[in-house]
Amino acid sequence: MMNQMTKQPKTPTLPRGYRLIDLSRDRDIETFDITAWAFAFEAQEKFAECFLDMYPWERGRGIEIADPSRGKVGALVAAHSSHALHMKVPGGTSIPVSGLTWVGTHPGHRRRRLLTTMVADHFERSRARGEAISILYAAESAIYQRFGYGLAARERRVRIKRRVKLRPIPGSEALTVRLESADIDRHAPIVEAVQAARLRPGSLSEIPEGLFHEHFLDLEGERDGFERLRMLMIYDGETPKAYALFQRKDRREYGNPKGIVKVNLWGSVSAAATHRLWTVLSDLDLMDVTEAGKIALDDPLLHMIIDERSLTSTVRDNLWLRILDVKAALEARGYEADCDVTIELTDARLPDNAGVWRIRVDGGTAEVTRIGDVGDPADLGLSIQELGAAYLGGNALESLQNAALVDERTPGSLHALSLAMRSPVSPVSNISF
Repeated sequence: MMNQMTKQPKTPTLPRGYRLIDLSRDRDIETFDITAWAFAFEAQEKFAECFLDMYPWERGRGIEIADPSRGKVGALVAAHSSHALHMKVPGGTSIPVSGLTWVGTHPGHRRRRLLTTMVADHFERSRARGEAISILYAAESAIYQRFGYGLAARERRVRIKRRVKLRPIPGSEALTVRLESADIDRHAPIVEAVQAARLRPGSLSEIPEGLFHEHFLDLEGERDGFERLRMLMIYDGETPKAYALFQRKDRREYGNPKGIVKVNLWGSVSAAATHRLWTVLSDLDLMDVTEAGKIALDDPLLHMIIDERSLTSTVRDNLWLRILDVKAALEARGYEADCDVTIELTDARLPDNAGVWRIRVDGGTAEVTRIGDVGDPADLGLSIQELGAAYLGGNALESLQNAALVDERTPGSLHALSLAMRSPVSPVSNISF
């Protein structure tokens, strides 16, 4: 059971001339403009209208000018928000987490600690809501490490040749295939049902409405030659077992079809459904390759492919994770082995996380107690970033120790905690935000 944190949010220290504010829909044009400045894009007017439905306004926060020496008083210069998410953790439990998103600062106001202020604001408000963990997808992976985020999950991005040969999987052929043009009202419940059944750590089990609007967004002027968004569903009877939102793009080389299938979003809950899903996606008429991301490093698809060379792939960062409340976060997940280990944890951004913690695991459940301050004796020493990197089981503490990022002081303690925190499957979030 997660602890309910009752701390009230504190107002982070702002540089002179600025003030923190709540964002609301009546500031949509300004918020969209900040986002466009921050991410260097210019979208059609229809996208700006859709932004209203995509942005999590109920948790939106901004920074505006309060002193005319900084510019026009009341002008918005930075903004961020977060999604109220539920994420699967090792052991199969789904816990509430805060998904930091839409973080942007006007380039004319950079290097003034506005990002630092927004992250501190996000931390305090998330903790006050009882969210012990913050997660994000990083536009630039180096930025958020200085705030204590650790790389908790990696993903594989693949290009699969047409008619890839897969090893036979019992029950795959008996599953039903449905192909339709994507429709948020009809198909969002399918995505929800599959996501709720996924157990892989990092999977999002409840999707906010705004996030559905983002993934089902399909503006003709933004397609870059691809067709309208399509939905592939795999059923066992009337129960959905897998889905994929995808688009095709027709290409020809000397008259020969060389089309591309782009998979924007996908999920599966069984090996048979995964087999059926990718058999269909990789054998669509006139298509030559299928491209997809958000694939776990040990996804069943990778074991099914007979010819490894029919697939090309790259590995990149997926989820960045920041522990906001040590006791609540560590007690929320399951463990693979018993242990009784003390850790000296450093955390420059949230000092009440820093100190010596005892992690006692019995029968897969942890009891976590603070027993001392930084500098007191402990079996292990590590930072909040490394603890976040290990939290979903995708990085063994022993591998982090090999990189000199964890300090073992009591022989055997590192192996005991590393074994307890491992996950039998690699974590990944198959839904970006």
